[in-house]
Amino acid sequence: MKLLITGGTGIIGQEIINLSLIEGFNVNVLTRDKSLRSKRAGLKYFYWNPDAKVINHECFEGVNAVINLSGFNIINYWSKKNKLNILNSRVRSTEFILSEINKRNIKLKTFISASGIAAYKSSYSNFYTENDSMSDKNSFLNQVVVKWESKVLEYKKEMPSTSFSIMRIGIVLYREGGIYKISNNLGRFYLLSPIGDGKQWQSWIHINDLARAFIISSKESWEGVYNLVSPNPVTQKVMLESIAKNINRKIIFPNIPVKLVSLLLGEVIEVINSSHKVDAQMLRLKGFRYNFSNLEQALTNLSS
Repeated sequence: MKLLITGGTGIIGQEIINLSLIEGFNVNVLTRDKSLRSKRAGLKYFYWNPDAKVINHECFEGVNAVINLSGFNIINYWSKKNKLNILNSRVRSTEFILSEINKRNIKLKTFISASGIAAYKSSYSNFYTENDSMSDKNSFLNQVVVKWESKVLEYKKEMPSTSFSIMRIGIVLYREGGIYKISNNLGRFYLLSPIGDGKQWQSWIHINDLARAFIISSKESWEGVYNLVSPNPVTQKVMLESIAKNINRKIIFPNIPVKLVSLLLGEVIEVINSSHKVDAQMLRLKGFRYNFSNLEQALTNLSS
């Protein structure tokens, strides 16, 4: 098995690469960094620049599956420029890689694209499955996801021999950053506190389970939309209390008003304050087995 990964230098990409190499796969990674070289057997880096429509076509040689993770980090101040980068880095790079595959008539078995659970409308009461429709004009991130997925589906029609799957990713828990590291650091100094009422639903997944789902999908050529979340979503309050408890701390400060955080962070408050209770129905139907199905189990692993 040989994979081609876009966005492979990010945290999720690195986890997928590590597990893929353990599985005995060969992995090609597309990167904008011309200086990157690999010393690991089975791993090669190839230069591309989707904005300039430049790619080293040797990256496609012998590839069975493409995992598309490319995208500008959403945890930034949402200036007009950054919002444009968030959108274009996903939509344009996806269009470019698919156009190159299609134009060169590459016999690709599987194309797997990342997406997000922002596909669904933020809600305290709805429990979404893959059968639920995407929200329409609900938020900035929702519109990014809608346009991102639409671009994938355009090429699905043009490449009928390729299996296409879209992975709607929830909150990813990993040691090196994200909600876990930020909350862990704040919690050690008793500075951790929920935002707003703390009842926002957090559909999360451990990075190991996330990467495994991508790898299994590449091997089995899954088709369709998959919610990549654990089977046990929790509220933000429970999430933060669990992280604090995991490091023998408590939450002692009152909840932080949404307006105050919004003044400090701007529109990116959307990421922190949204509520998505999401079910991974399709993963269950595929018989996927989680290594970390409950939050305490995941946090114990991350702190070990």
